[in-house]
Amino acid sequence: MTYIINQTSIILFINNESVRLEKTDRKYPKIIKSFTLPKEEQEDAINQILYPTDFTLESIDKVEGFQILEDQVYYNGEALPLVLSQKVQSIVNDDLPLEHFAKFWNNLQDNPSSTSVNELMEFLEYKELPITEDGHFLAYKGVSEDYYSIHGNPNTVVIKGEVTPCGKILNNIGSQIEVKRRNVDDNRNHHCSYGLHVGSLDYARSFGTRVVVVKINPKDVVSVPSDYNCQKCRVSAYEVVADYAYEITSSVTDEDGNDTLVPNFAKERTAFVDRIDNYVNKKRKEGYDEITVQQIQNSFSPEYPSKQEVLDALQELNEYWTDEDGVLVVIL
Repeated sequence: MTYIINQTSIILFINNESVRLEKTDRKYPKIIKSFTLPKEEQEDAINQILYPTDFTLESIDKVEGFQILEDQVYYNGEALPLVLSQKVQSIVNDDLPLEHFAKFWNNLQDNPSSTSVNELMEFLEYKELPITEDGHFLAYKGVSEDYYSIHGNPNTVVIKGEVTPCGKILNNIGSQIEVKRRNVDDNRNHHCSYGLHVGSLDYARSFGTRVVVVKINPKDVVSVPSDYNCQKCRVSAYEVVADYAYEITSSVTDEDGNDTLVPNFAKERTAFVDRIDNYVNKKRKEGYDEITVQQIQNSFSPEYPSKQEVLDALQELNEYWTDEDGVLVVIL
């Protein structure tokens, strides 16, 4: 495999063309992990990651209600929006049962507003957010350091949740928050307005000093404001399931939002980078001026990472290395 990695992306030269993949893409950690395979297997593995071939009629025809006709995915006779077709594909590629999607779809049917449903599709298009085993979806919320909402509206009727006199709501882990649906603005052209707000990770990070992971039933989605590139969503209810630790990229999580149903390459890569960072800093404190990439690989004995994995991690850590007569040396 021929490739170039920079600070933001990897460029793969494969199938007589160049393919650029951003480091934020959910496929990126899988690509890096594929370099641990024998060289003769890497290209086939990367092709499968970039261009999955197992999403066919044969792969879903045993699941009641699903069809593929002329590349269009149908469920119970209804054509799915593109973003939901992609979700079905992701679930199939993760080798998980499509019953998870069926539960999400059934919950979506309980949303009383066709406008809300259509706007939800735009919100889900920004990044493929995970759905849960019980048919909800996960998003993120920016809150203050003490877990209270950044803003409050004393006129909002809070059905579930702890609220201050000025209308700020407590978002402790495990909290179930619900307000009257009519207290959520359904006009997407009102950008800063009343209602419970959730969003993409990028939006949540920009909005609060702390980020929590929230779980939303699609029936409780009310509107998706047209600002922020549709990265925020107004809802009437959600459950706070966890503090943000890493971006969840799996197609499906369990009911509690735990990312355990499929291998989480993004989480594994984060832990891998942290382990290398600790090793390099340890050697620096011990007074070493340089170490080799081979030494870093050996520190993982008996499971040795590939040279490409180590160099990718070093680049993310802004560590400098050089080639000295064929030996890669990290300058400390």
